[in-house]
Amino acid sequence: MKVSKFMHLHGAIVLTVRPDSTLVETARSFSQPVGGRKLSLAVVCDEAETVKGVVSLGDMSHALANHGEKAASMLTHEIMSTNVMTCSPDDNLEDVLQTMAKSGIRHMPVIENGTLAGLLARRDALEFLYRQASLDVESLSDWLFVSEARY
Repeated sequence: MKVSKFMHLHGAIVLTVRPDSTLVETARSFSQPVGGRKLSLAVVCDEAETVKGVVSLGDMSHALANHGEKAASMLTHEIMSTNVMTCSPDDNLEDVLQTMAKSGIRHMPVIENGTLAGLLARRDALEFLYRQASLDVESLSDWLFVSEARY
């Protein structure tokens, strides 16, 4: 299954922040639900929606622990992770999930034509594939074990 199919069926829930936002502004973004969910990771994008990095609640917590009150005036680009692995909508979802598992990451921005198209969350993708497999097994069982077959 392609990443694009998952995104089409599941949605492309993603929180974005700007690299020049203060950590207070970024924290306020995290406090607002996106698609009915509160997220723990934001993709840092410039005005053209080009991915510059990612920032997590954990990154913000570390900044606060390391810099105290000064963290409030720090900018997001000062604490974000810049070595970000990405995928494209044309990538195979299972391959991307294996890459994520091997790399120890839980989220991967989806890039299309150089700009952000969504965010793939490993947990959401795995739950989706599990539900798809369960439905497939149930349908197959119903089809195979129909008791009204004559021969």
